[in-house]
Amino acid sequence: MIELRHVSKTFETKKLNVHAVKDVSLHIASGEIYGVIGFSGAGKSTLIRCINLLERPTSGEILVDGSNMCKLNDKELRKIRKKIGMIFQHFNLMRSRTVFQNIAFPLKDSGLSKQEIAAKVTDLLKLVDLAEKKDAYPSELSGGQKQRVAIARALANDPKVLLCDEATSALDPQTTRSILRLLKEVNQRLGITIVLITHEMAVIKEICDRVAVMEDGEVVEEGNIIDIFAHPKAQVTKNFINTTSSLSKIYEMVENNSPITQLSKGQWLVHLKYGAGNTKEALLSHMTREMQVDTSIIYGNVEVIHDTPLGDLVVILGGKESDIKNAVAYAKANGVEVEVIAS
Repeated sequence: MIELRHVSKTFETKKLNVHAVKDVSLHIASGEIYGVIGFSGAGKSTLIRCINLLERPTSGEILVDGSNMCKLNDKELRKIRKKIGMIFQHFNLMRSRTVFQNIAFPLKDSGLSKQEIAAKVTDLLKLVDLAEKKDAYPSELSGGQKQRVAIARALANDPKVLLCDEATSALDPQTTRSILRLLKEVNQRLGITIVLITHEMAVIKEICDRVAVMEDGEVVEEGNIIDIFAHPKAQVTKNFINTTSSLSKIYEMVENNSPITQLSKGQWLVHLKYGAGNTKEALLSHMTREMQVDTSIIYGNVEVIHDTPLGDLVVILGGKESDIKNAVAYAKANGVEVEVIAS
């Protein structure tokens, strides 16, 4: 559906050249929800704007539904852009137009009759659950309602692709969840391919099928969302994942010699990382009962991502060193990743 081949984008200024995107190649399948995450300045917003050529890449190729965007003339580009909807962080609604008029605006040159446009807008209002707000103005809406209007407007031309540039960044957590549920519904009901740009790993975790992690204009890691959460490789990916849990605080407590993480003689502090196949295993009970190792949990968290449980435990193990080593070996043999934090 969407293919980026060695895409780069450089902004030239009098003082220096800014390499916003550097040799990025990605393939986004039809009908999937694909996330691109990065901290501020990583190049993710520039990348998404290259997809519909709001920013023309300095080099590389961009194919959308088989069309090479970089080789289209202006007329061809305008035509294909109608099939690429886009929503933004700050909604970009026209303040002087009603909700109905905002959604209808992209249809003014569609060739549809007034009755057909009215019917289509009414259907879209129902889809985003704003039928009762059709005559309201943007100033009368909440942030979440404004974004729902923006989503309906982006869907007016029956796009095959929906680009979301920090679409939830201006919203509170509860409203963010409702917008993400709506985007997931749009994806499932209409089969639209969604590309979602964000700096929040919780957003990626909620609805994305796959994710690319960007840093300094480059994609440093890419893959299935479960694999990325279970086995992050790049440090920036690990940093993002840590923002969704309190695990990083344990390491801070160790550095600060907190009483909670201080060890007595014969104790180990270990981090156990569970995958989908072993969250149900009674590993700690087995260690305590069969290997005579005392276990004390000081941190625990289980995430459910796409119906797949992933878990972390930080545990103090106590007993004979040989028994602790056997317990660690047992955990590893059962598919649990083990990191000895301190001993």
